[in-house]
Parts: sequence; structure tokens; C-alpha cells
Amino acid sequence: METIESKEKEQKELLQSRLTETENSSGKRKSTLIFACSGLSNTGKLTMQAASALAFRRPDKYRAAAAHKGVGAAEDAASEGFRILALDGCTDRCATKKLDEAGMQADVYLMVTELGIEKTRPSDVKPEYVEKIIRTIKNA
Repeated sequence: METIESKEKEQKELLQSRLTETENSSGKRKSTLIFACSGLSNTGKLTMQAASALAFRRPDKYRAAAAHKGVGAAEDAASEGFRILALDGCTDRCATKKLDEAGMQADVYLMVTELGIEKTRPSDVKPEYVEKIIRTIKNA
């Protein structure tokens, strides 16, 4: 029979292993490459705008790469110990598919349409949408 202490110890070890996965050797959280869809719809455009804005604001923590340019940036970032965040605009999953084609997997997957942002016309790009995506990335 498992005791409460052994369950607590197991949970603590699990949390520690998750924390270790997201930290580098200095104990700081790993930097993140945001591998963004960058498609032609509003949700695709929003992915790259959010990724670029976050990389500009926090270059010590984030890099941005457009999926349509290929996986070279993702491969380089992974070799440097970065977490890879696939940021898809919609269910077409362009960023995720590019990684899959290269035999890579993201550490984190996010989809803009799952944040309540509807895929509409390309001009439907609002600053509040960009900020919502940025907040979600920061919490991922």
C-alpha cells in the first residue's frame, strides 16, 4: 500500500524533472524559439507578429522563426538547447507539419484558433490579438 509520503515524494520528483527539462545548466529557464506558422490568413499573420514582438521585447528569452522559411532555425536553436514552441495559426498546423517533415518535435504546441481567435480575412489583425497570443506564449 502506497503511503501519503511516497505519493508526495513521487509528485515532487515529477515536478523537479519537469523543472529540470525547462532549465539550462545555470538554473535559469531555457530560452524559447517560437517557430511560427506565418501563413496568409489573419491567424497566420498573428503568429509571426506575436513571435517577432516577443523576440524584440525579450531577446534574452525568445527567438522567432517563420515556418515557411524551413526548419534551419529550429535545428540551430535545438542544438543550442532552446525549447521549441510550435505556434500554429489554425488547424492546418503549418508550423507543426514543417517540424514533422524534418523529424523534429516541439516541446510546446499552441494554436491561435484555440485561444478564441477566429480565422477570418487577412486584414483582421488586431493588437489585442497579438497581446493575447504573447500572454499565452509566456505562460506556456
